[in-house]
Amino acid sequence: MAASRRPLAWRLRLALFAIGAICIAVSATVFFWLWSERTATRNVDELQRQVRVVASGIAVGGALPGSSSEAGLARERLLKVEAGLLGARFAVVDASGTVLFSTAGRGTPRSYPIASLPHTGDQFEPRTAVLDYGSGGKVAVSAVPVEFSAPNQPSRYLVGSRGLRDLSSGNQYVSVAIVVASVAGLLVAWMFGGWLAGRVTRPLRRLTEGALAVAGGEWGRQVAVEGDDEVAQLAGAFNKMSTRVSAAYMAQQEFVADVSHELRTPVASIRGFADAIAEGVASDEATIRRSAEIISTEAARLGELTSTLLALADLDSGAVTVSKEVVDAEVFAAALRDRFAVAAEIEGVELSVEVGAGAPLGDAERLLQAASAVIDNALRYAPREGHVLVRMGTEPGSGAWRMSVDDDGPGIPEAERERAFGRFTRLDGSRSSESGGTGLGLAICRRLMELTGGRVWAEQSPDLGGARLVIEQPVA
Repeated sequence: MAASRRPLAWRLRLALFAIGAICIAVSATVFFWLWSERTATRNVDELQRQVRVVASGIAVGGALPGSSSEAGLARERLLKVEAGLLGARFAVVDASGTVLFSTAGRGTPRSYPIASLPHTGDQFEPRTAVLDYGSGGKVAVSAVPVEFSAPNQPSRYLVGSRGLRDLSSGNQYVSVAIVVASVAGLLVAWMFGGWLAGRVTRPLRRLTEGALAVAGGEWGRQVAVEGDDEVAQLAGAFNKMSTRVSAAYMAQQEFVADVSHELRTPVASIRGFADAIAEGVASDEATIRRSAEIISTEAARLGELTSTLLALADLDSGAVTVSKEVVDAEVFAAALRDRFAVAAEIEGVELSVEVGAGAPLGDAERLLQAASAVIDNALRYAPREGHVLVRMGTEPGSGAWRMSVDDDGPGIPEAERERAFGRFTRLDGSRSSESGGTGLGLAICRRLMELTGGRVWAEQSPDLGGARLVIEQPVA
């Protein structure tokens, strides 16, 4: 059994929240690091400036270590006051870094690495660095020469130090501000994610409901076209699909009803006359022969209908393949004459076939099948001693090859011309199924034209006054 999954809206909301959380965390980390570095740099520079100012006073007033005079003690007290005001620790060290005097008393290191502190090479310039004292944390140190044993040879330095944790006490405020902003951002991301997830999934839920409704038999169900472009396009495609499914279902029902109607009459005739023979109602030889002829005729009609239905089913299923080749118009016209010469003679109709310039590009067998359906239709509706005229050739200016079939029958009303190509179409008036046939010939012709890249339509015949059916194919 497949494990249940959370709804798309929940997963989308969670994903947006996670993305927001990651972005906020990365942004907060980068901001805090940059702010901390900037704060530390600014405080180190400030410490260096302060040490330089205090060092200039010591250099003027004399060195502190070893002094027991009243002036020396006063200088010590003054330096401690300055250290307290500046929040720093001051120490006087020798050239090796050994502490000689400190304002911090026991809390001062015994020595400072004066020699390893970076400097520009100018012995008068301060040496500043950030030293890591382990558990004591990082400490900013700045050393300024205050006494020289020889030119360019400092013998004593004033060292100012300040713990970076003390310097960056504002970090706590910044940290709290970042946390508050992050929580607010996450809340906004969660609410916005819920809104966006609902906006995306709401049309999808409607599509799901619509699909389930169609699957349950509610053909033609439509959904609202809303949402972003892609979702709106999907809804529009669903509506078109639902409409086509509904149309296909209705066509299927009509098709089954029409097939049942077409089968009912010949089956009833065959059964009725067969029963008459079997039960002895048709006892004389002439009646029996007549009954047998009717049974044979109706059986042939059933066979024709079955073959036509199978051909139409093949066309609908895509089982029919078509080729693209140049069709010899003269050979094609001769085949049509041979095929319908006897039928035209039996119907008492004059059949004329005229061949013009040009040749079609298509499948010769399928084109012959389509043309046969059109000519057969014309022969059925042309009156006795009437005329059917077939013309074929390249249509000037159109770049297409056309075959027109005119008859002098009743014609097809303009409102019914497109419907004439439907399956089992029943047209009003004299041009109806009473003339025989299965009512599928023109439907098969339309499908064949769609497969071969051509088209077929009906219009009024300007020459004979009846109907004109036109087949068009690409010209070779």
